Amino acid sequence: MATAKNAVIAGDYLGCRVFRMSASLAYISGTMKKIEDIFLTPETVQRFEVMTDEKIRAGNSLLLVGALDPGSLLRMRLHASEEMQKKGIYTIAVKFADRKLSLLEIDERIYAAFMRRMQV
Repeated sequence: MATAKNAVIAGDYLGCRVFRMSASLAYISGTMKKIEDIFLTPETVQRFEVMTDEKIRAGNSLLLVGALDPGSLLRMRLHASEEMQKKGIYTIAVKFADRKLSLLEIDERIYAAFMRRMQV
């Protein structure tokens, strides 16, 4: 069974791990970049999109336009397939309040915490 990387797979904070602190709080660990942790809350996240193969293929994601090279988009289509979501692996594009962009690959538990917090 496939498991999520629970990490930033493209963009700013590439390579940083994503963790769940509680049922409604997820964060990006800043230890890889020697920065403070980035909490995924409405205050720090300006916009986010759950990526799907159709959204990537159509090219209508405002967060991805010009952010990734074509090779990355092809690899990302594999990550964001419906098959992966059925396995509990989600790919989310995030635009932070400081205008940085990241692409996260997370599991169901972190996804649920992220979505719960962002619904506030």
